[in-house]
Amino acid sequence: MMGIKKKGVATAVLAVSSAGAVGFSWLASSSGGFLSGLLAHGCLAATIGGLADWFAVTAIFRKPLGISYRTEILRRNRPRIMRSLAEFAGRDLLSRENVMESLSRQDFSEMLARYLVERGGRERLYALADAAFTRGMETLDMRRVATMIEPSVRRVFSEMKLDEMTGDALASALSPETRERLLHSLLPMARKVWYDGELQAMLFRSIGNIREAYVGDQRMRASLFDMEELSDERLLARLNEFVEKWTGELEAGEGELYERLSNWLDNFLQESEQREQLLSAVRRWQQEQVENANIEERLSRGLELLRENCLLAWRQKLRGYLEVRIEGFLSDEETRKRFNNLVLRWFDGLLAAHHAELPDMMERQLAKMTDDELVELVETRVEDDLQMIRINGAVVGSLAGILLYLLTTAAERMWA
Repeated sequence: MMGIKKKGVATAVLAVSSAGAVGFSWLASSSGGFLSGLLAHGCLAATIGGLADWFAVTAIFRKPLGISYRTEILRRNRPRIMRSLAEFAGRDLLSRENVMESLSRQDFSEMLARYLVERGGRERLYALADAAFTRGMETLDMRRVATMIEPSVRRVFSEMKLDEMTGDALASALSPETRERLLHSLLPMARKVWYDGELQAMLFRSIGNIREAYVGDQRMRASLFDMEELSDERLLARLNEFVEKWTGELEAGEGELYERLSNWLDNFLQESEQREQLLSAVRRWQQEQVENANIEERLSRGLELLRENCLLAWRQKLRGYLEVRIEGFLSDEETRKRFNNLVLRWFDGLLAAHHAELPDMMERQLAKMTDDELVELVETRVEDDLQMIRINGAVVGSLAGILLYLLTTAAERMWA
């Protein structure tokens, strides 16, 4: 709209100067007055300057008055002009230094913070991350993953020193300190299992069956049980007393049973033959697994189960991780500075890698435009300035005409 107004002003100035040249010239020839002559020369020079600049401006884009010689400059020199514009834009207007200077004045961390807090970016980020993670995990081919990692797993498993690890584990697990901790943790569970109602009932029935099988038809044996009052209930109670005594001694770390157990464990660790038998069995098992086990199938099933059982927990942990990072970003000034510097370094690296391609990219984009589109694009961008050339040409021309008339008149009077 502004360009149309300036074009109208320039045309109006040309029309006024032309009309003034005709009118004041007629008036000057009739009256011979100084003022009319001065204005006639001024308007005539303004008309000449305005027409010359109109011709020059129009010749850039089209043929003024149908004259084709040295006109339509933009169309005739399009390849050279496009290349010059592209190089100028890439080298000067969009140089790496100028672009980075403009970008360095931007606070990208503040932009991100406002997006997260004021524009719902936090929830969008949560939703995007959750959707991407869930989709990725659901579409992940666990069979393919297992196939990819199976050689590495097989190699690592074959190189593991399981026999040495087993020996170290035994030495650690059967040490006096670990032995006591293990007994203190296992004995309460053992008591709970022993005194379970179903197990006690089964023991009671078993005692009855054993007693009946032992007594049989022997009345002497039956009399002995009666004399000692060894009923099934009494026998079960005595058995429970023995179990309670043994577990108590084990828990207290004393008594014959505890000593026998400790001696057996110590002998097991010290006797090289038994130890070597166990470690040899571990080595044989490891070799069999490496050679014969379908590790790929096991990995695939394990990964599938892991995904089914842990996906929800993983999603929750992902959200928690993002919440912590976002809160840290919003509250920590140093984190925001690092983010800002990271963005600037990313832009700088991008420019360093692709800035040399910028002129070619711009030239390719300009080459896609037709001549009419290119002319319209350039004309709309510089029309205001071009119309000002016309106006200035008329103004400067009028001043030059007036000055020339004054000098001519002064010279004539001096010589006269």
